[in-house]
Amino acid sequence: MTVPRLLVIAVLLTLLGGCSLAPPLPPAPSQPALAEPATLKRQLTFERDDSSEPQTLIALIRLDGNELRAALLTPYGQRLVTLVDDDDGSRYVAGDVPLAEIEKRLPPAEWLAARLQWCLWPAGALREAFAGTSWRLTLTDEAREIHHHGRLIARISPADSQAGRRGPVLLDDRQGQYRLRITPLKEAVDE
Repeated sequence: MTVPRLLVIAVLLTLLGGCSLAPPLPPAPSQPALAEPATLKRQLTFERDDSSEPQTLIALIRLDGNELRAALLTPYGQRLVTLVDDDDGSRYVAGDVPLAEIEKRLPPAEWLAARLQWCLWPAGALREAFAGTSWRLTLTDEAREIHHHGRLIARISPADSQAGRRGPVLLDDRQGQYRLRITPLKEAVDE
């Protein structure tokens, strides 16, 4: 191989390597011990930074042991997909809409599972999971912030957000260029 050809290959490999500059997946926190499995009823509103129209879904989130399952439904009750996060990783399981279509509309399963954990797990569980890694959680009066190698990845407000919270939670994700609002459903608040 000639030197120019090797140089071109090196440049291409460098550029392709740049595609993976996003932080690796964060360590998954252990789910807080629950006396019994819990199901949360939440409205999820996804808003991209590219100013496309926000997408609102209903989520039935089941927390059971080391597993998180979130059935994502249209506001009219059609099951689009189920997000599963367990010992085998994060993935979408097909509902009434083909997975290929869902994957165009929703962020990757790994992203959504991690962001739900950041919003629903107590700060102590996140700190424990991040210990000894390049991930860090900081708390202010207004928000919890997730950093990777010192770079702000996401800001979640309020700072005390967790599964039992009755009010809305806003995740502003600088890495994924999404905002995710998690709001308890009215009937879930009235229970």
